Amino acid sequence: MRQFEYVVQSPVGIHARPAMILAQTAMQLTSRITVEYNGKRANAKNMASLLTLRVYQGAKVTFYLEGENEKKDAYLLKMCCEQNL
Repeated sequence: MRQFEYVVQSPVGIHARPAMILAQTAMQLTSRITVEYNGKRANAKNMASLLTLRVYQGAKVTFYLEGENEKKDAYLLKMCCEQNL
């Protein structure tokens, strides 16, 4: 299992558009990906699940990845976060 933390930079947090982009990116990856914030976890491949976290700008979220390609997937997910969150 791999994990990394990311501080959300987007002024709207992980709201509709950023959540959609994150979910679309996660769906292209083979790892099982979970996002944790404030004691709650969400499936990164499900936009509605991400929205239930209510992540705002400046929040630190933790991504957990499990799977054969978790190293590569973690790198790609970090790039997505840096560009969109």
